[in-house]
Amino acid sequence: MDPYEVLGVGRDASPAEVRRAYLEQARRFHPDHHLGSSAVARAEAEQRMRDLNDAWSVLRDPERRRRLDADRPPAPFRPFSSEDEDEEDPRDAPDVPYRPAGPPSGMDRVATLGPALLFAASVAVAALAGFLRIGPVLGLAGILFLLSCVGFLLVPLRALGRARQDEG
Repeated sequence: MDPYEVLGVGRDASPAEVRRAYLEQARRFHPDHHLGSSAVARAEAEQRMRDLNDAWSVLRDPERRRRLDADRPPAPFRPFSSEDEDEEDPRDAPDVPYRPAGPPSGMDRVATLGPALLFAASVAVAALAGFLRIGPVLGLAGILFLLSCVGFLLVPLRALGRARQDEG
């Protein structure tokens, strides 16, 4: 019987996890714990305790555990479905939109680039206002900046609205 299965741990379990699993099961199946039980239950507990001790003797010794792991290579990957299935994998199918989208119009490009252009203009106007020390021009830079912020919020919302329309 596989010592890992007996103790209920994985092959990658640390020595501390193996010890913890052994102690937990040893407390549960120790013959002294089953003194008041029926003879059949005591015999089963004793057999289980022997199996636990055998598994523990192998897994607590690093050299014996290394030899056990070297003798048994890990199980190969097995997919959930069989390979002889004739059904096509849906992940391999091409992505087909519900409605074909045409090329973006000039207005769409302006709406997409507008916030970035407004931001660049606000930075340029603010620099010019700071250099020339003109207060009202600095106010214009602030207005351009606020418009760019609004644009940065509206452009993604517009794209989400269009995507929602494509879903049907």
